[in-house]
Amino acid sequence: IALELACTLGEWWYSSKNYEKVIETMYECAQEHLVDGNNIGAANDMHLIGCAQRELKNYEEAIICFQEARATFKSEKEVLHVARCDQKIASCYNELGDGEKALEAARKAIDVFETGHDHRRETFALYEYGRAEILLGKLEDGLATLDNVLQITADEDNKDFEFIIEIESKMAVVMRRLGRIAEADEIDRRLASVRESLG
Repeated sequence: IALELACTLGEWWYSSKNYEKVIETMYECAQEHLVDGNNIGAANDMHLIGCAQRELKNYEEAIICFQEARATFKSEKEVLHVARCDQKIASCYNELGDGEKALEAARKAIDVFETGHDHRRETFALYEYGRAEILLGKLEDGLATLDNVLQITADEDNKDFEFIIEIESKMAVVMRRLGRIAEADEIDRRLASVRESLG
């Protein structure tokens, strides 16, 4: 019961954006889970630690956590969880400016989510793939990928406006690099209204 409470506390710290506490709490949970022989529990703990490290912009540490969680999920044949780790690894490599590794990790995640018909997660993996293409200088390809992600996200009933803003902002930056200034200006103008509405 104490372990369950600690894990719940770790998740609560995460939702409260107290990421240092997440790392501290979940590291202890991971040790306890390993002692109990609960590998999946330990892998979930490491995944959450990785997410907290990523929020703190400690991308290299986050990658180590996600890779550790991934290895455990893989040994337990938890395929979707392996892909969740790959998507997060891709996100960290994008932040570190390593487009090649980001592309490779995102591709693996997309393949699994597509095969498992997990379209919500596939969208996030596709977003990382598009970011990696842009990092590698494949601007037209990256723009097309982001546009695809935008269409999927905008078609959902519960629209994630923060994610939509993130996608369109990146698209506007790429459009400027491609010399499509008027289109980029129009996106920025629209997004200003949306941001104002979001407060």
